[in-house]
Amino acid sequence: MRLNQYIVKAIVKLSVFFIVCSESTVFGSNMLSIDLSHQQRLTKSLLQDTIKNSIEKNVHTNHALIDVSFSELGNDGSNDIISSLLSFGNERELPLTLDLTTRMNRITPKGASDVIEQILGSKEDKRNDEMLQDEKSGKEEKETANPSVTTLIRLLDLSWNDLHVGEKGSNLFLSNLRKLIANAAKCPTELVFKRCSLGPAVCRAIGKGLMDRFSEKSQPDSLENCPLSLYICGNAEIGDAGVAALAAAIRGTKDHERVIFSTLDLSACDIGDSGAEALALALESHPKSIRRLILSNNKISNTGASSIANSLIVTRSKIAYLELDNNPGIGNYGATALADAIGKGAIGFLSLRSCNVKADGAKAFGESIKSQALQKGSLTEVLDIDLSGNPLGVLQKKKKDSLKSKASATTASYMNFIGKQIKSGLKDVGLDNVLSTASVESDDEEDERLGDHNEESSDEPARCGAKALASAIVLDKEKSNQNSVSRPFRCNLGMRRCFLDQGAGDALAAMVIHAKMNFGIELVIDVGLNHVLEDDMVRAVAGSDEYTLEDMADRHLEALEAIRIAKDRAAHAAAAAAARNERSNWSDSDYDFRDYDIRNSDNDQYDIY
Repeated sequence: MRLNQYIVKAIVKLSVFFIVCSESTVFGSNMLSIDLSHQQRLTKSLLQDTIKNSIEKNVHTNHALIDVSFSELGNDGSNDIISSLLSFGNERELPLTLDLTTRMNRITPKGASDVIEQILGSKEDKRNDEMLQDEKSGKEEKETANPSVTTLIRLLDLSWNDLHVGEKGSNLFLSNLRKLIANAAKCPTELVFKRCSLGPAVCRAIGKGLMDRFSEKSQPDSLENCPLSLYICGNAEIGDAGVAALAAAIRGTKDHERVIFSTLDLSACDIGDSGAEALALALESHPKSIRRLILSNNKISNTGASSIANSLIVTRSKIAYLELDNNPGIGNYGATALADAIGKGAIGFLSLRSCNVKADGAKAFGESIKSQALQKGSLTEVLDIDLSGNPLGVLQKKKKDSLKSKASATTASYMNFIGKQIKSGLKDVGLDNVLSTASVESDDEEDERLGDHNEESSDEPARCGAKALASAIVLDKEKSNQNSVSRPFRCNLGMRRCFLDQGAGDALAAMVIHAKMNFGIELVIDVGLNHVLEDDMVRAVAGSDEYTLEDMADRHLEALEAIRIAKDRAAHAAAAAAARNERSNWSDSDYDFRDYDIRNSDNDQYDIY
């Protein structure tokens, strides 16, 4: 028994040794990484001592990345670690920036409220006030009671903790969260609350904090202009109501040119067209309010996507990054509107993976790429468009054989049984909320989610979206004046897992060559995960094999020429058939004597009956 205890202690000390030695230097600044995640065996005091010793050893460290996730800290443990970090950091001579990650540590709204109070310093201020009242000796106590703040928390990650409003301490959590957002000097620039069971109430608190923050006159301009990165994805209860609250807060700020959110991640929040339209109104009134907007895995359709695109076009503004992945309701109509916004320079990076974009939408993106090259004054240096997972090819999904289907069904049944057992175990230890918004998917379900569409159900032949995309550039005779282009224009196009065949690959190769030759566009296309395309073809359209690229383009142009000749022959044949039919009808009408009355004729010798 004692031997086992000694072994456990030795392993713990050895793990702590490796953690302390995990120092790294990034971009010339000393950055210390301390990974204490999954350390349930370590006591809270040992965790604090390990972090303190690591920072003390690296005296020149100015940025520490600390991860204590999955360590069963609870409310008290998390609060103690925050308190020790802030107090220790203020004792250093050099300023210290902290990135603190404390995921899945059984933190409740009460614990999160205490953590925020530590960051705001409200508890420390009360303690200092008491010291000032009790002490009578003046200067020394005043100096120690008001230490210079040299520690800044840049990132706070409380993901995978149950912060559902309605639990004990919820009202205080909402109040302190509003105060934290309003305080630009102490609020972390990145707040992460992924899968925390948040709802509209939290969004309203954040919105009120934003309005307080930007209406405060006492804060320096440098702090007011510091944008916030907010990651609240995976909270399905937020919905359209929560998004509307954030959008209203944006519209309520007085400065219409202010950047409020550096990144706003609202993916997997059950947002529909109403929420997208609310964000569109916010972008229309405050064009620069959001730099990066992430709306993946929601219920947005063509209507919501078009609203966002139109708001960007109307204001002539630009959003650096827009992600709308896995919104199956976005099809050709929404894609065309977004492509129009790209053509006008309103979007720098667009991700539409695993939506329902087909040939017409793909062609619109080809036109938008060409439009960028033709607009010399607003030429974008780098343009990124990701259409991966959309049904842009003509290949069909292979039917599952009966053996594979039976195996998948058996595997799914076992996975469901195991999932129930895991949920039951987590519920016993109070962590049942962890899997409330997560789902266990089989490989087949994941394939369908990634856009593994089956075209066999359609009676009409599928049009190739890759060829339609290429036709916008290959078949266009207009050329840009490359001498007037002051800087190169590069376009990165993602078309992974789009069911492309070799003909589609050849069309894309021709598009790459013609884009550079006629419009000065450096086009790089990623066609990986299209199993029909060979490796050299994938490398060619990505710009790594010029010889294969030229061969592919030649094949496509030869195919186009063959189609043109066939169409000309068909047109001539149709014209000849129409002429023959017309002459036949004319002859029949000239020699039709059935209505001629021979009995009234004066020349009986011409009786032909």
